[in-house]
Amino acid sequence: MPEDRVLQKEIKKLNQIGIALSSEINLEKLLELIVREAREFTRADAGSLYILEDGKLFFHVAQNQTLIRRPDPPPGFRPYPLPLSRESVAGYVAITGEILNIENAYSLPETVPYSFNPDFDLRNDYVTRSMIVVPMKDREGQILGVLQLINAMDKITTATVFPKSVEDLVMSLASQAAVAIRNAKLIVDIKRLFEALIRYSVSAIDARSPHTAGHSRRVAAYSGAIALAINKQTTGPFADVFFTPEQTEELSYAAWLHDIGKIGVSERILDKKNRLSDEAMEAIVNRFELIKALKLNRIHQAGHAGNISSPEGGKDGPDDSISEEINKVEQEIEADLSFIQRVNRSNFLSDEDLATLEVIASKTYENLSGNMTPCISEKEFKHLSVRKGNLTAEEYERIQTHVEFTHNIVKNIPFTRTLKNVPFFSATHHELLDGTGYPRGLKGDEIPLQSRILSVVDVFDALTAADRPYRRAISPEKGGEILKAEAEAGRLDKNIVNLFLDKELYKL
Repeated sequence: MPEDRVLQKEIKKLNQIGIALSSEINLEKLLELIVREAREFTRADAGSLYILEDGKLFFHVAQNQTLIRRPDPPPGFRPYPLPLSRESVAGYVAITGEILNIENAYSLPETVPYSFNPDFDLRNDYVTRSMIVVPMKDREGQILGVLQLINAMDKITTATVFPKSVEDLVMSLASQAAVAIRNAKLIVDIKRLFEALIRYSVSAIDARSPHTAGHSRRVAAYSGAIALAINKQTTGPFADVFFTPEQTEELSYAAWLHDIGKIGVSERILDKKNRLSDEAMEAIVNRFELIKALKLNRIHQAGHAGNISSPEGGKDGPDDSISEEINKVEQEIEADLSFIQRVNRSNFLSDEDLATLEVIASKTYENLSGNMTPCISEKEFKHLSVRKGNLTAEEYERIQTHVEFTHNIVKNIPFTRTLKNVPFFSATHHELLDGTGYPRGLKGDEIPLQSRILSVVDVFDALTAADRPYRRAISPEKGGEILKAEAEAGRLDKNIVNLFLDKELYKL
């Protein structure tokens, strides 16, 4: 009966370990957990774990209670590969799938093909006695790695042998570990694929315009740098703020996806360099050439009909008067066209220029059908009369809709629970603290810290990255000045701006 109770207790513990392993999806933490639970289960002083990848054994985890207790423990462990060979204990188990229960690593029978490597013991003044080495097999019987436990300890912490009765239990634990590792690696692979798809898709959207190429990548990098810097703050406004790995990942996804909605905005608007398109400007040039030809033709016709005479008392004849009229018409038309071309390329329209443009817009000409027609159309005037930038109010509203497009796209991505805020963060990067942002006009505490971070770095990159259609790129120093001005005006988070600039986090 006592043995049955012990066995039941061990099986119960094994089940508890299985539950713990199945709930951990972080591969690095999982491997550490496997060794720690196996050591506790078998009262092993030390343990290590190898993963089989690409025909090699990768030494991933090493735990040793004796060495940890020393006043000068060895430096941190770094994973490294081992050749897959029957000559090593771990290699033999990985190839054969057999379990090895070794009573004394320094007294192996001469008949076995494997040998014990004492290098670790020599480097660390440690003595390996007993070992139990088991393969980690998944449900299909595929070996994923090897679990190695060292020096079973008795009640007075003296190294002894691993009992035969523990072998089946350790094998069962190793199988559970293999399944957990398989699941964790599958999650990692899916996650990497998902990240690659996001980055590729977003980069392709950014690359639609040479002016935004790389923007989302830089915004993600800046955001990550700010989150890391916040985690290091022990005083000041961010002393009590800490981004967990899951929250940092959530911020990164939001940064990468914040402009994905631009796929729903016309490239004609996104990449608009001037107030009018090249085709529209070419049409105006051709029209003004036609206007000039028509007017000059009518002047010549009037001259031949004798309708133009010399000024009273003047010496000039009809031909001189015609020339003067021709020059006057040519200069006026060419001046108007030159003015329109200059305004078309500018990003700011003064009151004086607007008045001149209105005069030109009021002018008409008689077309080939004999109808009076404006020199520039209402639509052309609307585009040319934009006071700042090169987008009309309707085009600017169209640009703003990219945020709603972003939210509609991102909210349909089946994010896990830890990433549930990605759609909201990504769709609020244009909200401003004073409520003047878009699309919802959120203000103050309605805007979470993550969205405030995205707002700051999005503005900074838009200012300092490659030339945009509507303005030239500026230096980081000048960009920083603009960020500070926006923060002082109550639109951007002053604490984030100061941290970003003071720590020079823009120097990636």
